[in-house]
Amino acid sequence: MECPKCYGDMDTVHEAETKVDRCQNCRGLYFDQLTQALLESVMGQAEAIDSGSDEMGSAYDDMVYVECPKCDKIMDQRLIEEPNRIRFELCPTCNATFLDAGELREYISPEFLDDFRSLLPER
Repeated sequence: MECPKCYGDMDTVHEAETKVDRCQNCRGLYFDQLTQALLESVMGQAEAIDSGSDEMGSAYDDMVYVECPKCDKIMDQRLIEEPNRIRFELCPTCNATFLDAGELREYISPEFLDDFRSLLPER
């Protein structure tokens, strides 16, 4: 699979309830599907899954038009500005999700978790 942001090669790093691929180049994370229920299955392994630096991930923050590798649709930007800034890509068709390096670790922290979960589909 090719990374939807930097077009680098991706490797599978998690295959339990949802498959997660990580880009070898930008360290971004592609979730085959990420919903509120599936989030719980990756939270305990977030450090191992999201091993990229925050600085590397922030280099890709400004990309707006990101194609879903699964269905080739443009992914929606999910965004909250206040009280914490959260922004990631979610496919409206298949619920595939892309998080830049460092975002999973940040968004599952206690101060971000409720807002992050509210941006994910229920099922």
